[in-house]
Amino acid sequence: MTTVAEPLRVGVFFGSRSVEHEVSVITAQQAIAAMPADRFVPVPVYIAKSGAWYTGDQLLQLDRYKDIDRLIAASTRVTMRPDPSSGGELLEVDGRRGLLGGSARAARFDVAMPLVHGSNGEDGTLQGLFELAALPYCGCDVASAALSMDKRLSRTTLRGAGIPVLDDVMVSRERWQHEADAVCTELARQPGFPMYVKPRRLGSSIGVARVDDGDALRTALAVAFGYDTSILAEAAQDESIEINCSVLGAGDDVRASVCEQPVTRGTLSYADKYLSGAKGKGGAKAPAGGMKSSQRIIPAPISESLTNRIQETAMASFRAIGAAGVTRVDFLVSPASDSFVVNELNTLPGSLSFYLWEASGLHFDALLARLIEMAIARHREQQATTSSIDTWLLTGRPA
Repeated sequence: MTTVAEPLRVGVFFGSRSVEHEVSVITAQQAIAAMPADRFVPVPVYIAKSGAWYTGDQLLQLDRYKDIDRLIAASTRVTMRPDPSSGGELLEVDGRRGLLGGSARAARFDVAMPLVHGSNGEDGTLQGLFELAALPYCGCDVASAALSMDKRLSRTTLRGAGIPVLDDVMVSRERWQHEADAVCTELARQPGFPMYVKPRRLGSSIGVARVDDGDALRTALAVAFGYDTSILAEAAQDESIEINCSVLGAGDDVRASVCEQPVTRGTLSYADKYLSGAKGKGGAKAPAGGMKSSQRIIPAPISESLTNRIQETAMASFRAIGAAGVTRVDFLVSPASDSFVVNELNTLPGSLSFYLWEASGLHFDALLARLIEMAIARHREQQATTSSIDTWLLTGRPA
């Protein structure tokens, strides 16, 4: 008699204390809708803007997010023990009395899929929790997630690997608060106008502005410093086009997707990127994430040789930061010279860049399955690695 394996329970973590909160909700709803039902059971874990965790089947219905207070009230507040005995259990919490006890298990998951864009998720914080709890999780590990989130550190790493990147000038919030006039004068000289000002650790074009004069520079800096403790200023590449490529895999086993060209010139706004869409699991229409299909060309209208070079560089960038899972690498390409630089890496791209993978012959459900399989394989490898020595030096006994 053949035993049918139980579907894996996938904890989908989304939302959180991030300015990309809504983008995360969109990505999670898309992933849940596309998850193969015969192999995986999604366990939604919505992290509210307050930082509180909630679970419940109602979190699978996108329309419910239109009244977030009512949705939270109908959901079960939970937490998780940050140690290997947790076993992926989500324990019920009472707002007045705290944890209700070991028997108050609200849900359980076998593997985590962190889909929190930006702060408190994409930056390695959730990954650290799953490491402490010895649970398999999808995507980058702590180090590569933190590195990719920091545009200055990731560019330094790529530059050290011989990969072309943009030059930039970094300014701290503390210096801005004490020497605003001097900062504006220096940035007007280098990188000079026109320039782009952006938070050092953020995504989805939030806090990013093109600056053409001194007045606009002062305003852009004030906005960007509201989102981060340091900013980057870089020369505008007006003659360049944006080309993006996604990479999937881990270690030496990686592959690159087809390339895309966003059609909109300049910086895409938050609204540009996250409108339009497809049906969610609860029958609601979920925004497609990424950029609207009318705003991108897939495959990008560039030569085969340039496409190949970009794909190779995307994979080299992925390996350089030690990434895993799915990442989108964004390039700025000069059509006149067929040269390019890496602009940034997004280790948790909107919609997981599923549209690039579908154009490459890998459907969204297969992409999700691959991410989960890689998470389990990495966890198995970690379990076979010594992390603690069975001795106690304080007893005075030799090891």
